[in-house]
Order: sequence, then C-alpha cells, then structure tokens
Amino acid sequence: MNWSKIATLLATAALMSAAGLASAATVIAEGKSALGDDLSGARQQAIADAARTALLQAGVKVNSSTLVVNATEVDDQIHVSTNGHIDAIEVIDERKREGIYSVTIRAQINPESAAQCPAHRYQKSMLVTAFHMQRPASTRVGELNNAEGALALTMAERLYPEYNLQVQSQPELVLASDTRLLSNHYELFNAVQQVASQYQTQYVMTGYIEDMSMVDAHGYYRSNSLGRASNRVASAVKGWVGAEGGDIRERHFRFRLMLHDGVTGSRIFDKSYATQGLWTADYTARTGFATPEFWQTDYGHKASKLIDEAVADIGQKALCQPFMAPLKISARDRSVYVLAGANNGVNVGDSFSVYAEGEAPFANIPAYGTMALAPTAYKKLDATQVTLNITQTYPGYSIGTFDAPLQPHLRYLAVAD
Repeated sequence: MNWSKIATLLATAALMSAAGLASAATVIAEGKSALGDDLSGARQQAIADAARTALLQAGVKVNSSTLVVNATEVDDQIHVSTNGHIDAIEVIDERKREGIYSVTIRAQINPESAAQCPAHRYQKSMLVTAFHMQRPASTRVGELNNAEGALALTMAERLYPEYNLQVQSQPELVLASDTRLLSNHYELFNAVQQVASQYQTQYVMTGYIEDMSMVDAHGYYRSNSLGRASNRVASAVKGWVGAEGGDIRERHFRFRLMLHDGVTGSRIFDKSYATQGLWTADYTARTGFATPEFWQTDYGHKASKLIDEAVADIGQKALCQPFMAPLKISARDRSVYVLAGANNGVNVGDSFSVYAEGEAPFANIPAYGTMALAPTAYKKLDATQVTLNITQTYPGYSIGTFDAPLQPHLRYLAVAD
C-alpha cells in the first residue's frame, strides 16, 4: 500500500474541505413567530426569523433589507426570501406551543456572496408609476385589464417596508409608452425630471407589460367544457409519464421594468421578466389582476414569484445608489433648503457633499435630420469643494449652511458620502 500517496490524497482532501468551509457553511438556527389566524403566514415569518438568525450566526451583517431578494424554496407550500447569502434552507423541526410558532432550520450559507451595498441610514425616495399595456387584447381572459395600475401597486407594496425606501405610488400616472421613455427621445429626460420634481423623489420607476396572452389562444377560446376537461386529463397524464406538451390553459406573463434617476432623468436599470403559468380559474371568471382570486391560480402564483424577483432587483439597485437630494439656495443669506428631512433620516449636525448639475455636449452629432430631436448634451454632476451642514430638520425638508459660495442660478444636490 502506497502510504505516501494516501497521505497526499488525505492532505488534498483536507485542503478541499477547508476551501469548501471557507466558501460555504451549514448553520442550525431557530426562529419564532406569534400564532394568529394565518397559520401559513406565522410559519413563514418564523422561517424568515430563523434565516436571519442563521446569517447572524455565520457572521453576515444583516440589515432591514437583507431578507428580501432571491426566493429560496423551503418546501412545496412555503418559501422564504433571502439576499443570496443562504443557498439552501431545510426545515428540520417545527412546533406550535403557547401561542408561538417555532421552527428549526438547517441553512447552507455562502460567505462569498455576503458582499452587498453598504447600508445607509438615509431613506431614498421612489415614485412607482403605472405600467403601459402593450397588448391590451391579451388581458381578455380573466379581465386583467386593471394590470397597468395593479402591478404598480403590488410592486410598491412589496418594496415597502422591506427596503429602506420611501415609496409613493401613482397607479393612474402612465409615463411609459411605445414612443416615450422607451427610446432615446429627449422627452425621456424631461418627463422623468418633471415628475420626480413634482413628487420630490430620487427615483422614478416605470415600465410596460408586454404580454399576458394565452399560449394557445385559438384552442382556449374554441374549446368547450368537455374539451377543456379532457385536455386537463391529458396534461396530467403527460406530466406523470414525463412527456412534453402544453396545457391549453398555459398563459404568458412578460413585462419590462425600468428605474430612472429623477435628477438627471437617466435610466439606471432596465430589465425584462417573463414566466408562464396555468390559468386555472374558471373559464368565465373575471378575477382582475392582483385580486385574491387571481393569486390563487397557478398563473397568479408564478406571476407573484416573478414580481418578487423584479422587486428584489429594483430595490437592491436603488439601495446601491448614493443618497441625493436637491438643494434650494436662498439668495438673501447663506441658508440652503434640502428637499429631504427627518422622514429621510436627516439629523441636525449631518454634513453632505455638494454637487452641481451641469451639461456636456455630445461630440460629432449633426444638428439636422432625425438627430435634430435628440438631446444635444448629456446631464452630468460636478463635485464642488463645498460642504453642507444641517442646522434644522423638519419632516419633509432640512435647512443648512454651506462653507463656501454657491451660485443661486445653478442646480445643486446634497450627496451622502
């Protein structure tokens, strides 16, 4: 027996094991939640509490937004959201006693994925506007024609309070269309800036719903009740034997989500999302979008998971941006008004860097033809040597002084370091 070779193999295995422990760790943690009428909700809260405890035990810094990004499946009935630190969760024990729901989990945690945007105590603000419906006819089944505003409301509700954001929703305000905000037209910048200024928000979220149609619309509309029943049986049999083939109730859900910086109007996030699910509601049902009846369908369940993914992306993107607030300079003295106050976490004694908003011309763009409608310059922010010190705070704004002269005719921003 070659003991030298065995020793080498054991040493290699030990190194690999150590590397594995460095990149992943298994943690046992317990979570608790108060029992109420919603047993499923209490169980999920207990699992989320256990997941947070597991992260703390693994040495991962946890803040209010830690458990809200990637859905990690726990079992067929429940899932918990984490930010990617937890690769897998297994419920190994659960019990109900004296009004408390307790669970014990085994969590696989990857410390290498623990890096995230630094947490800021200042609350950024976001305006969520209605989505533009690109194919209105695709909402016919179930009468989901309220999806433009309902999707915006759903996303706003899931963004707050999970993320450290002040969220306003305007489900009647549609910015996105086939000609506005979806092209390089100069109205993109102007529309976002105007709306952000009106509602005093740092970000504006909008988008459009691309498709909610049935995969086989002709077959779904033409089938009678007997045909639909036989199709369901055939689909179930195909599922058992592993055969491919669609269910006549299969339906698309695809939307595009965009986040804009309200100061410059620039688009800082743009992503499309898509899934499919079975429209299991009755053939004549008129559920509407985001109603309890809608969420109970397989299609609603799939849509909900996709919305969670989009909310996680948009929330994390917003958190990774610096906190900024417009300034209004008094021409009479050295006072300056900051359009962010105690509601945003601003306190007396805080200091901010000051940036000036400017423009720089695009190079080599002719001022004729189709380019005549395009912007001739791009927005930019220039750092100044000025520091803003907060002397008074109010719920919606603050007052401060600056340590160097500023020009009243320019637009300035307070930026948190």
